[in-house]
Amino acid sequence: MIKKITALLLVTVMALGLVSCAATASETDAASQAGTTAASTAAESTAAASGAEIKIGLYGTITGTNALAGEMMEKGGQLAVKEINDAGGINGRPLKLIVYDDKSSPEGAVKAVTRLVDVDKVIAMVGSNSSPNILASVQITEDAHIIQVGGGTSPAYTNAGYKYLFRGTANGKLPNKACVDAMKTMEAKTVGILSVATEYGKSTVDSFKTLLGSDIEVVAEEVYQSTDTDYTGQVTKILNAKPDAVLIIGMTSELALAVKQFRRSGYEGYIYGPEAMGVPDLLNVAGSSADNVIFGSGAVVPSSVEGASNEVERKMLEHFVAEYGSLPVSDVAYRGYDGVKLIAEALSKSENPDDSEAVRNAFVQINGYPSIAGTYNFTDESGDGLSEARSYIIQGGKHILFADWFQSK
Repeated sequence: MIKKITALLLVTVMALGLVSCAATASETDAASQAGTTAASTAAESTAAASGAEIKIGLYGTITGTNALAGEMMEKGGQLAVKEINDAGGINGRPLKLIVYDDKSSPEGAVKAVTRLVDVDKVIAMVGSNSSPNILASVQITEDAHIIQVGGGTSPAYTNAGYKYLFRGTANGKLPNKACVDAMKTMEAKTVGILSVATEYGKSTVDSFKTLLGSDIEVVAEEVYQSTDTDYTGQVTKILNAKPDAVLIIGMTSELALAVKQFRRSGYEGYIYGPEAMGVPDLLNVAGSSADNVIFGSGAVVPSSVEGASNEVERKMLEHFVAEYGSLPVSDVAYRGYDGVKLIAEALSKSENPDDSEAVRNAFVQINGYPSIAGTYNFTDESGDGLSEARSYIIQGGKHILFADWFQSK
């Protein structure tokens, strides 16, 4: 009997000991978790206080068929980062730009964006100057909840339900509308279209056709491959339809060749096109053939700093020349520049620049922000921040505002 009582007492003591140990372990785990949370919060505070760099990304067509534009985009982005850091960074923290080449292909864009998200852990990024490359990579940034400020103009990637995708230039519909408005002002009733057989070419032609509506009839439509250099057959077919105007859709190098071939075939009328017509290289290649080319654009690189359309552009061009020795050779430099500046604006206004959701919330509050291309307002969360573009005409090798030229006729 005594042995049974003793055994029961031992069991009771052991049970109480286990309960005590469990309680102690639970308290220790809670304390450990609290300590980890406190340490994490402290680490974030220390990072901000110590001026830890904030990493953002940029990817574009730095090599490949559209390398010139991609190179300009990178230079514009790097210049914006330099200006920001020279002015004290983001609330005292330096900005670091990590750049990758998407090699002018959707596959290259996917690789670049995946690396920026998974390896470099950027908080935001400036998207490619190629719209198909943005569309190829957008789901990666959507899934990671990281904002991407695209530099492409295709209407396809905004107003499409993406939460973290925005545009750092004018929606292609805006320059296209400005171009079509100029065509209507010139009282054209028929048009012949030559376009590149790519997704960009198709979407841009569709955009123009919608804008043309029933006011201007398409009497001929031809396409060419991006590898072609001779468009004689297509040009002849279009001119045989005797259109009042000619519309060419393609990349800058292709546009320059097409303009020259239309002129050599005897066409002396007005040639219309997308904002790629505004790239200075078109003037260098097409020469005097480019006179009477009309296009819409968010911004055009002037022939000198003094020709800047606003103060933001003037300062950017001054700094660009000081940094690189010459003016940009493509307005795509503006897209890289404005894209970085917009991200920096969101970072500086964000409740926590290390939290991608907080950065996104700050971005959609941007309203009235002055840039080279115009004044941005992202509060409707459509992804587009600009509501208008300008139209230009080339005269004597110079870009002239169409409205000014028309009034002086």
